Amino acid sequence: MIHALLAIGIVAGTVTFYFLFRLLYLKYPYPFLLPVVTTTAFILILLLLFNVSYEDYLIGGEWLSRLMGPAIVALAFPLYKQRVLVLRFSAMIGGAVLIGVFLGFSTVYGFAVLFGFDDILTASLLPKSITAPVAVEISAALHGLPTLTAAFVLVAGFSGILFGPFLMKKVGIKSLHGKSIALGGASHALGISKAAEYGNVPLSMSSIAMTLSAIVASFLIPVFIWIFL
Repeated sequence: MIHALLAIGIVAGTVTFYFLFRLLYLKYPYPFLLPVVTTTAFILILLLLFNVSYEDYLIGGEWLSRLMGPAIVALAFPLYKQRVLVLRFSAMIGGAVLIGVFLGFSTVYGFAVLFGFDDILTASLLPKSITAPVAVEISAALHGLPTLTAAFVLVAGFSGILFGPFLMKKVGIKSLHGKSIALGGASHALGISKAAEYGNVPLSMSSIAMTLSAIVASFLIPVFIWIFL
């Protein structure tokens, strides 16, 4: 009974914090106030202050993690609603995804060689820009460390939504389509949450970019590892 109440309390608290920080972001829409960033930081501070282990938090947190799969599947709805427009730009999306995926894991491999990473760390790093459920499976198949991969996925997601829009503005990328594809392809679910602020069409393009990136990476990364490692 106590175990169940604790799980409910953790889930309720996490959801409440998220909506409170979302209200703050709607009032002050600065990148560093994105609710996924502020909620994560706030919960981390609470866990440290009250000396609560991550395992204890997962008593309820794991139920939120299990919702990731259905949430990703639910992205099919905006894709369906905007299917005509998405099909019209399918060549642009497909080309951008192929280039983005290849640059994503090839640059990681370049840094791994430059800094002398071992094979396990390299395999854990390569899928960092893929949505977490797929990335951890790729990492496990390549004999990497799925838990480490999950951490890298979070870093990629947070850095993408925090600095991505600023960098794209600086280099002169003005197209909402281009921004949305970049966010979905490089920062997965977190990137989609940012693209959703631009409207339903960018949300759809970002969603399909994330999905295609996961599919393409599932084929290309193992081949890349087989050739170079």
